[in-house]
Amino acid sequence: MKKTVLLLCAIVCLARAGAQTCMPDSSILGTNQIVSPAPWTPDFPFINTLPACIGEPYLQSVTFNVPDTAAIPNVPFPVPINSITVATTGAVENLPAGITYLCDPPNCVFQKNTLGCVLLYGTPTGPTDTADLTINVKVSSPLFAVPIPLKFPADVAPSSHYYIVVKNMGECAVGTSDLSGQIASVKNVPNPFGDQTLISVESNVSGTFRFEVFDLTGRSIHHQNVNMLTGSNQFTFEAGELPNGAYYYTLGNAEGRVSRMMVISR
Repeated sequence: MKKTVLLLCAIVCLARAGAQTCMPDSSILGTNQIVSPAPWTPDFPFINTLPACIGEPYLQSVTFNVPDTAAIPNVPFPVPINSITVATTGAVENLPAGITYLCDPPNCVFQKNTLGCVLLYGTPTGPTDTADLTINVKVSSPLFAVPIPLKFPADVAPSSHYYIVVKNMGECAVGTSDLSGQIASVKNVPNPFGDQTLISVESNVSGTFRFEVFDLTGRSIHHQNVNMLTGSNQFTFEAGELPNGAYYYTLGNAEGRVSRMMVISR
């Protein structure tokens, strides 16, 4: 896929909600990979964005490399670029209800040869659906007096898509196994929260499970063993000195795990 396709695709998932901090995927720095995660394509038919559950806080981080040249439709040579700009409002079409975007940097201007990080954020309100996003961007080049408007993906790669799947509340479990036979539900209340949140688990079995918390880069920042009884279980997670932002927590055993997102916002 051409660099322009991947770059513009990255801009779909913008930014920083309030005090949220988006952590870039530094592993793509210095490589030919332009965006992480990759978009859906016929050759790579996977939806790599996180699903969004109705009534649950959602954030999707995307890291992108901005190249210094890009392929532009109807231009027979690589076009040098200075930057790519997304309007601060209204540029991303077909967002699920309840989800919006912001940019980092806040002016939504992405300079060439930079590594940036973006987020989609919000709390979906429904209905369940698969959103097919369209992004309106402008490419600034020293070869052209005015920025080049592009509608992604229609003007660039009609066969590529950035999808977000909206599901019912409680259906956003991920992991090596959803443990549906053992864990009926997992949630934390309140969410977002300040200093502490209550983890509530409905378990179909008794046993010891590992509770672990990760930041958006995948770094483990907390873990503990919890003993579950059949039925309703609750335990408290203390945020401590953790900064505001989005985190993932998992509950699992040797057979798999379930994962949820929680947001610290003081």
